[in-house]
Amino acid sequence: MGGSLISEPAYDTVVYWGADYANTDSDAFGLDAGFVTALNGNIAASGWIMSGSIGYGNTDAPLSETDSVYGTLLLGYQWVMPDFYVSLAGGAHVVNNDENPPGGITDGSEFGAIAQYGFETTRTNSLYFQSYGSFSTAYDQVYLHAKAGYKLPTLRFGGEFTVFDEVASSSTLRYGAFVGDIPLTDRLSMVVSAGYQDEQGSSDDGFYATIGFAVPFSLR
Repeated sequence: MGGSLISEPAYDTVVYWGADYANTDSDAFGLDAGFVTALNGNIAASGWIMSGSIGYGNTDAPLSETDSVYGTLLLGYQWVMPDFYVSLAGGAHVVNNDENPPGGITDGSEFGAIAQYGFETTRTNSLYFQSYGSFSTAYDQVYLHAKAGYKLPTLRFGGEFTVFDEVASSSTLRYGAFVGDIPLTDRLSMVVSAGYQDEQGSSDDGFYATIGFAVPFSLR
């Protein structure tokens, strides 16, 4: 949920955290946090990267409620070019869903493998594109996200689109707008977004809003 993974050459790690809320018939909110660290000591250079994340979500539907906890740990490689970067990673993904009433297909814990990609343009005063996504064998989860807009030296803004799907459920689509790289301190930045959430196959639609923070630093 945070800002760009590519930061100043002096830094080797980016930590991010954020929150998500959807106001539909099934109100939902989530919290997540994670990190990306460059094993070569420079997050702004090509090389091997390690990343991990943890998260919590709650969905309160009219006839049911679900609490979800997840975690990932991945190893990958990023290719940093003058105006963009691309990353590919793979690793482990664990999901635990506590459903009430119990007994659903996704109720309980499942451990799986996850593959992930990332792409982002880094040129300033130019058109901006970002996309990242993943596929996990844990409940066959698919996540795709894309942003398109314009990037200034200290700000990026535009539109965004998100798709989330898993076994035994219809896809969730999001259409919205974002403003990112909002400077809060010399290193801490914020991104916010909001828009319309469309639950495919039902009338359980509404609006969503997210907020995220990111800060680079060095472990060495």
